[in-house]
Amino acid sequence: MRRVLDLHCHLLAAVDDGPADLAQALSLVAELRHQGVNYAVATPHLLSPRFADGVEAKIARAWPRLQEQAAAAGLQVFLGSENHCSGQLDPEAFAQAARPLGDGPCVLVELPDDHLPARAWASCFALVRSGRRPVLAHPERCRGLCGDDEGLAGFIANGGLLQITVGHVAGVHGWAMRWRSRRLLARFPQACVLSSDAHDLRARRPAWDKLPAKFQRWICPDLPSLASWQGGI
Repeated sequence: MRRVLDLHCHLLAAVDDGPADLAQALSLVAELRHQGVNYAVATPHLLSPRFADGVEAKIARAWPRLQEQAAAAGLQVFLGSENHCSGQLDPEAFAQAARPLGDGPCVLVELPDDHLPARAWASCFALVRSGRRPVLAHPERCRGLCGDDEGLAGFIANGGLLQITVGHVAGVHGWAMRWRSRRLLARFPQACVLSSDAHDLRARRPAWDKLPAKFQRWICPDLPSLASWQGGI
């Protein structure tokens, strides 16, 4: 049976725009297991002005409870973060502040939906220089990346990965996201990896059960494999 890593999901209770409490968090854990996920990384928003108020303390409170109870439910979870890159931080400072996915070298980087910050690529390359591997969260959502194949190609040539959202590929979130996500899979197959970006069991539920079989080659089996991942090739 295929193993499944969900490297981007919001599982921590009362930290960001994910579950409001532990009961909701555990319901999301149960749904991930039901959809066949074996491993998940809890990726609360970090370095984001939307969730700046006491976020580290909230993570410290929520993480131990989630880790213990998720394990009891059969889901092995790791702690990471979705590191928001606004371009306001110096690239080296961003690289130092960003939290990786578990204990590995990969770092999930979120860009604003409406533009590409001037220092976005410099921040990603600062991660590379520090020995990390940047993973762009849902690049299909960033309008500043539309048509910027040259920038994406340079990012990928330096080891970067593209985290494509399962629900977008499956068409759950509309035709535009379906087209953009599938275009990236076709254009950069060697650099793409699928994840749910699940937040709840409503509008932003995991959609692994909706994924067409032909896209399963972009499923990473576990966190150690992500460090050397070469996408669906």
